[in-house]
Amino acid sequence: MYRLLDCITQEHIYGLVAVAAFICVIGSVLSTHMSTRLTQWTGMRRLVQLPLAGLITGATIWSTHFIAMLSYDPGYAHGYEPVLTGVSLLVGVIGSLAANTGLAYARSRIAACAAGAVFGLTVTAMHYTGMNAYLLPGTIVWSLPHLVASVLLGAGFGALSYGLIVQRLGGVAGRLWPAGAMVLAICLMHFTGMSAIEIRLDSSIEVPTETISDTAMAMLIFGVTGIILLIAIASASIEVNLEGESRSQLTHAALHDPLTGMPNRMWLTRKLDALQTQLTENETAKAAVLTIDLNLFKEVNDLHGHAIGDAVLRRVSQSLNEQKSEGEYIARVGGDEFVAIKLGFRRIEEVQSFAERLHAAIVEPIDLEEVSLRVGASIGIASTLEDGRDPNQLLHKSDVAMYRAKSEADTPICQFDEEMDRRSRDKTQLVHDLRLALQNNEFELVYQLQNTLETLAPVGFEVLLRWNHPTRGRVSPDEFIPVAEETGLVRDIGAWVLREACREAAQWDHPYSIAVNVAPQQLVQPSFVEDVMDNLFETGLDPQRLELEITEASIIDDQAHTLKVMHKLKELSIRIAMDDFGTGYSSLSMLQTFPFDKIKIDRSFVQDVHKDAQRAAIVRSTLLLGAALDIPVLAEGVEVEDELSFLRAESCTSVQGFYFGQPMTRDDMRRIACNAAVDGEKNAA
Repeated sequence: MYRLLDCITQEHIYGLVAVAAFICVIGSVLSTHMSTRLTQWTGMRRLVQLPLAGLITGATIWSTHFIAMLSYDPGYAHGYEPVLTGVSLLVGVIGSLAANTGLAYARSRIAACAAGAVFGLTVTAMHYTGMNAYLLPGTIVWSLPHLVASVLLGAGFGALSYGLIVQRLGGVAGRLWPAGAMVLAICLMHFTGMSAIEIRLDSSIEVPTETISDTAMAMLIFGVTGIILLIAIASASIEVNLEGESRSQLTHAALHDPLTGMPNRMWLTRKLDALQTQLTENETAKAAVLTIDLNLFKEVNDLHGHAIGDAVLRRVSQSLNEQKSEGEYIARVGGDEFVAIKLGFRRIEEVQSFAERLHAAIVEPIDLEEVSLRVGASIGIASTLEDGRDPNQLLHKSDVAMYRAKSEADTPICQFDEEMDRRSRDKTQLVHDLRLALQNNEFELVYQLQNTLETLAPVGFEVLLRWNHPTRGRVSPDEFIPVAEETGLVRDIGAWVLREACREAAQWDHPYSIAVNVAPQQLVQPSFVEDVMDNLFETGLDPQRLELEITEASIIDDQAHTLKVMHKLKELSIRIAMDDFGTGYSSLSMLQTFPFDKIKIDRSFVQDVHKDAQRAAIVRSTLLLGAALDIPVLAEGVEVEDELSFLRAESCTSVQGFYFGQPMTRDDMRRIACNAAVDGEKNAA
């Protein structure tokens, strides 16, 4: 230890020692920075950076050594052998490249420490190669203990440096500790190695004239070091800038919608979090959240294709952005849904004015090259003035208000109130209860008679679904069926209805037909036809007794698929009826294209048909159309004798309605089926 201190304090020029230390620190910081990146990069990027990292690290070792050698003053003539001086630089670069390669591909901390030990041995090899290039009038005698100590110090602190790199401490510590360990590896190894030498002068030995002088060596070292460090600094700067740009681009891509360039849902989430902090810290701050949903956008996609739909969204987004002022923000959070935020207002009228500006911008005609279109919008508003100070709750409440606006055609902008919240909670509870209704066996089927008009005798039954809620009692189908269709629960419910109807009809002694409604969501299921076949097979029901009722909405949504499904059902001898004829897009071409076995006139046209000339004309036209296409017609909703007489006079085929009784329970229906079977046996006898 005393020999080491004496070597540093008595045999070196302090100024150059300081320069060597400075170069060592700068180079070590850059080297550990590059080495850290090598553990994070992969592929070609890592392969390209490995040589640069090896060059920087090797040059740091070499420069530190020879600047420190320049500071060493033996007191007599000396110089540096050119070839070995160059070889020492090569040793440092190649060894550093090997160490960094080991670090880059290290699978564990032990492997990284081994790579660090290779770095320390590289420092040692470079040092003693450089010392062999040191020429003076005498010989150098080495102290073995100091030499071994120098090797161990270089390898040990090198292993520590690389071990700290793979530990990834993060922050300032993650940069300084590995660099500090590398500085110690280089400096302690060098000065311990220098303390290991003892020079024995010999006048017979002369310093060759072809050596490199201290002045020339200084110029060489500073030239090489300056160039390499400049390359390193430039590389690091370019890397940081590129990473910053890439990070900015990735952040922008993550927070913005690629189609419209508007902020997206993730941006909105962050904005709401920041708004929560702002509202908490400033009790006087005000904010409003507006949920905007486009109307008729699905029709644009269906009729004109998604390319036109995308163009419409871009145009709408542009129009919305043009309406923004200071303190106003808009994000696209879904297909055709947007959320706007307004800050810095004093009265709710300012928020309403903002909503009106947005609505006016959306409903403007959209002129594209292919077509001119219009879309509408429903806007819901919630603000801190009346609806609380939680931004996420404001978003929920504005969404509730938006759905209220959507349900009222004459009110495109709606402000949240507590009644809406109550209805929203009721609907949410209804959906929850509906999900449990099947597994809790809360559904039942009732049966409505279908009678032939010629004799008024029963010819079949239509099954109707009823829900017996455990606490609410009987829930109207008008209340829960739309919710089931909206949530997709109608698929499972409809499958249960079809299965139970087939099982029940298969038990009847008389072969009445059984009519079952099929929702549009059922038809689009790939396994629908197979499920129908399985039900028929399991129950043993004759396919000719099953009649599936399909609404016009099922056909309009996907005509090609519906036609394909209907043909498969017809191949099974299942009959198909068009339900609620006249309420949608009924047309002659539809009846000609699709293989219907029956047309059902909606009850809205049958009611008071004998009193209303317009309804009478619609019913007559439908009956004439059915007769022309040879498709039987059934009239729904018959309640009085006069309606029945009108339909009989117009040659309607069959009817159903309260005139023949309310929908009946399974037991009442079975009695009718049983009596029909008995009457049939008597007639046969």
